[in-house]
Amino acid sequence: MLAYEENRNFYRMLINSQCKIVVDGEVLFATCKDLSATGMAFQLSSKAIPLGTLLDIEIDSQNREIPSLSANAEVARDPIAQEGGYLIGVKFHKMN
Repeated sequence: MLAYEENRNFYRMLINSQCKIVVDGEVLFATCKDLSATGMAFQLSSKAIPLGTLLDIEIDSQNREIPSLSANAEVARDPIAQEGGYLIGVKFHKMN
């Protein structure tokens, strides 16, 4: 049996980048903590977003050669309260 860290089809990239989250028309700003081909985790200081919530995500690229990310996603695990806010994991439904 594979260990948890090895039981992934896609590796997560640890990043610390600003992202914009849109939930039911409300725009929130967060910090993207990690990113993979199927989802991401971000830290939001203002509030927790409940499991199952649909949202839109935008991460602007600082490099002209790397396109910005725009995705539709769903909160895939319960938010984790931590110092500075909540860690929220999402799975991507569609990437633009």
